Amino acid sequence: MRKALAVVIICLLGLALPGPALAGLDESRAWFEQLEPRDRQGVQYDLVLLGHFGFVIDGQFGENTFEAIARFQRANGLEDSGVLDAAQRQLLFETADVVYKRLGMAGIEDAEGRSSLVLPAGLLSEVTPQTNGNSYASADGGIVLETLATPHREKSFSELFAAESAVPGGLVVTAASFTPDRFVISGTRDGRAFHMLYQNAGTESVGYLLSWTEENAADAAIVKLIVASYFVPLRLRSNPDGDKATTGTANAFGVWSLPDEDPTVIALNGEIGATLDKDFERALEARPDARVLLLNSPGGYVDNALVVARKVRERGMDTLVAKGMGCYSACSYIYFAGASRAVDGELGVHQISAEVADLVLAQTTLADVLSALDAFEVTQSIITVMLQTPPAEMYIFNRDEIVQLGINRGGPIRVAMIEAPAPGSNNVPEGSDGPAVEVSAGASYVLLAWRESAAEAERSLSYAQDVFGAALGSAMPEITVAEARGSTLYGVRVPAASAENANAICAAVKSAGGGCYVTGD
Repeated sequence: MRKALAVVIICLLGLALPGPALAGLDESRAWFEQLEPRDRQGVQYDLVLLGHFGFVIDGQFGENTFEAIARFQRANGLEDSGVLDAAQRQLLFETADVVYKRLGMAGIEDAEGRSSLVLPAGLLSEVTPQTNGNSYASADGGIVLETLATPHREKSFSELFAAESAVPGGLVVTAASFTPDRFVISGTRDGRAFHMLYQNAGTESVGYLLSWTEENAADAAIVKLIVASYFVPLRLRSNPDGDKATTGTANAFGVWSLPDEDPTVIALNGEIGATLDKDFERALEARPDARVLLLNSPGGYVDNALVVARKVRERGMDTLVAKGMGCYSACSYIYFAGASRAVDGELGVHQISAEVADLVLAQTTLADVLSALDAFEVTQSIITVMLQTPPAEMYIFNRDEIVQLGINRGGPIRVAMIEAPAPGSNNVPEGSDGPAVEVSAGASYVLLAWRESAAEAERSLSYAQDVFGAALGSAMPEITVAEARGSTLYGVRVPAASAENANAICAAVKSAGGGCYVTGD
């Protein structure tokens, strides 16, 4: 009997595939969301096994889930309503169970690889111990999955990404994305397709490398999605006593922090990554009476932002972008979820696009975003601006537009004796610094890459100027040198005037297809 498994949501933005008319979308959503969480995941799991659902299993309903259910129904001569009655659910289970048993899907705790994962043990039957992990291979070697663990004392997370994304002979990287929490690299190596994923587990980097031949692409596509859906480093998994493992300090949870100055505030300062929603839950557990979110982010994973946004709306929390801060791209969805909301810094939006490259992990669709914005009562005028701004650009609302478009809403938001601009106010008084939350002093930079030699760094700098020139504007990238564990590393970074400016630059670089994160000195 199959068991429900804890889900690790590591999904990226996806575009809806052509399919049936969406007249039954609301009915399908209502049916799907009344299921128990394990049953929602079970439906998606079975659809993945049958090749109808090409996205990470997360139990969240979107247009992709509707399309997948409808495709299953059409494949079996049924009306493509997007709603499965009891007989159809049984048919789905029984049909998928044939694939499930052929692959021999099983939950594995890989102590050597420091990870918990679900893999096709029947298919990948050849198990070979390796240094800091194991290799699981099919009998003919057509599909191989290797678990990987690298202590940070040997190589930091960013150093590991730099090393793995380098392009030696025989390696072609077709997609790479990096955040401080997770990185993904896809491509081909010596005639085999591969997909590598690493998560930052605090003191170590934990991940896997899946590779396959063209003849095994169909099974590899299934394996890739299921492994991605359920992979989690052992250190980040819930402990047996129910306490959640943590990797940060007592008042920091990923990019979330709990400012000492105000016990009613939770702050977001950094890029939106795969663990955003889980880290947000941990922050809420530590500060259950929080009522205000302070936002400073260049954006990131759209689906994770939407999960947090819905929780913000359910809890009736307020959102604030303070002076000197910026909230761009996916961060804006969290902002718009606020019961009361106020911008005194910058708010930037643009079209949704597949701006992060590993599309096979895509889940969120334009329909999901529009549905959320409608639920948050965002006006059509704001949505129009968003949809008319190309993905490679960023539209930052000016003060007049913030008033005229109703971007600020509700009563004033007070944070540690500081009051945000009330809705209807056009700007702060002349000569006044205005109601703001101070941002910590010090330089801000947009880090584009770490390289192991000066020559590689020079090439990366030239590449950034050529490819991301429009995104960088007048900002000029530079090379910085750092010593790390006896090695010299060369960073390519862009100096920014402020944290707000750095977030804007990083958001623009990401929109242009690049990777980056904001850092201090």
